Order: sequence, then structure tokens, then C-alpha cells
Amino acid sequence: MDDHGTTGGHPVSRRCRRAFFVPLAGLAIATMIGAGPLTAGHRPSAETVRPSGYATPTAETVRPAEHVTLAASNTPGSGLADMVARIDAMGRTGPSRAEYGVAVLDRKTGRLTLGAEGNVAFFSASVVKLFTATAVLHRVESGDAQLSPAQRTQIQRALTVSDNAAMNALWTAFGGPSTVTDMVQLAGLHETRPPDTPGEWGETRMSPRDVVAVYQYVLTQLSQPNRDLVLNSLATPGTAGADNFNQSFGLLRTPGLPGAAGKQGWMIDRGHLYMHSTGVLGPDHRYVMVVLSKHLASVGYPEGRQRLDSVVWAMAGVLGLLSAVDKSGNAL
Repeated sequence: MDDHGTTGGHPVSRRCRRAFFVPLAGLAIATMIGAGPLTAGHRPSAETVRPSGYATPTAETVRPAEHVTLAASNTPGSGLADMVARIDAMGRTGPSRAEYGVAVLDRKTGRLTLGAEGNVAFFSASVVKLFTATAVLHRVESGDAQLSPAQRTQIQRALTVSDNAAMNALWTAFGGPSTVTDMVQLAGLHETRPPDTPGEWGETRMSPRDVVAVYQYVLTQLSQPNRDLVLNSLATPGTAGADNFNQSFGLLRTPGLPGAAGKQGWMIDRGHLYMHSTGVLGPDHRYVMVVLSKHLASVGYPEGRQRLDSVVWAMAGVLGLLSAVDKSGNAL
């Protein structure tokens, strides 16, 4: 995914663990409180506005929590706001400072729950591959682009095994940053913007609520064949990415959550570790869940995976999605 790749054709150091990329050839919602100070790679939101494409959400305010504990509930979805507040608190009070950007959309009720950094932009790592693939498919549907069989395979590989080479090819062929700005317009995004250096696609900035909006666009606006292409690719990622990184964490942890399909992200950049888990889960893709996270690089990938497991499993438990799977991760 984002561990190592090329920039301008030169190998990127495994010590740095960045994976970009190639230079171009030719991104009534609940208002959240208690956000921590922003560090490098974040861009604060100027406003809290509902992105287009959502069902009208029910307002839900996440309040800061003193302790990080799992709140049991017999009603799926009840207590989600409190759980998200506990996740925010874990980032502020845990043994190693972390930032968690959380957004969960219940597509059945229209309720969008945001954490304290739900409308704050993080570096995207490989989550931007979903944005580029969706923008390309929209252009094809609009008659503004044609997709060769090889490029269709590149979309599948970018989404399934997070193949950087496939993303590099798509990014170059379809205008790179313009695929991000296309999605800003198409899905009504607010915090998303392309990377400052055009070839560094993993440094696209996007907020959790914007990622939710892109999933909602895929589910409601793409044609059925292209929707199936995206969702089937996201539902069959396997354990190892194209670079052999273990992408089985968070929403894609094994054993799997019901109906889970998702795009993961991981990257070490400028002294920080980014671990992201995003996707849909539940019957008929009822829930869209996005967890973007930023940690000190010294935390390391194994610990980063465990943190994302705990966060996602805790929310899945509140949503009533753990009855058929291992609940060992359902604790914070």
C-alpha cells in the first residue's frame, strides 16, 4: 500500500516507509467538541457542513469522556456517540498521543456520527486510491474518458491489494490531482484537497466525513456495474497487499465483520505513522465507517494495527455486528 514505492522513478527508502509515487506527465451533522491540537499533515476545517449525497442526518453530539471503557448496549447503534467520545479520549490520554478521526454513517436512519476530528483533514495514504478510481469511473460513465482492459485491472489492483504501481499508472493517465478535485465537486467534499506536490498522492488531505461522502457516492451514484467493480474489489483484499504488508486490520481484520468491504491506508511520513481503515459493513452496506489515525512513528505498525482493531471492534460491538465473529478485540 503505502510502505515503499518510487518517487520520480527512484526507490524510496524502507526506513522512511513512504510510497509515492510518480510525477505527473502532462475532498444538521453533529458538531463535535474537544479536538486536540493539530500537527503536521492536518488541515483544520473552516466550517461544519453536511456533504451532499447524505440522507438528512439526525444531530448527535459526541461529548468528551473521562475514561475509555466499552459501554454495552442491547440496541444496535445506541451508545455510538459515547463510544466515539471514548475513542477520542483514548487518543488524548493513552500511553502515546494519537489522533483519531472517526465518522460513522447509518445509511438506514441517515444519522452521521462524527468524532472530535471527524471534519479534520489527515494525510490520505492509500485511501486516495478510492477517490481516484471513483473519479475515473465517473468520467467513463460521462463519456469523458475511456477505460482500457489494462486500466480496469489497475483499478482492481489499486483497490484490492493497494498496488502502488497500478495507482501510479492511473494517477498519471487521468490527471492525478484533478481526480481528487473531481471528487470534491461530485461528492460535495469540504476538507479534501490534492497533495502540495502533484506526484505525492499519499499526501492528499481528506477528512473522515469526506471519505464517508465518497463511499456514499459510490453506493448511490455510480452505475451498477461500476459500483460492483469497486465494492467487489474492496470486499476481496486478501491478507497481504501488493507490497506484502498485512492489511488485515480494522474493518478488514480476520475474522471478518459482516458485509465488510474497505480501503486501508498505512504510511510513515515526517515522523508520524498513519493507519487508516475505511469501508462499509453490515447488511446491505448499512454502515459506512471511517477511522483515520495519526501516531508517532515510534509506535510502529504492529501496535498501530492493534489500535485500529480495538477502535473498529468497539464500534462494531455497539452497532450489534459482533454476534457471529470473534469478540476478543471488542475492548478499549
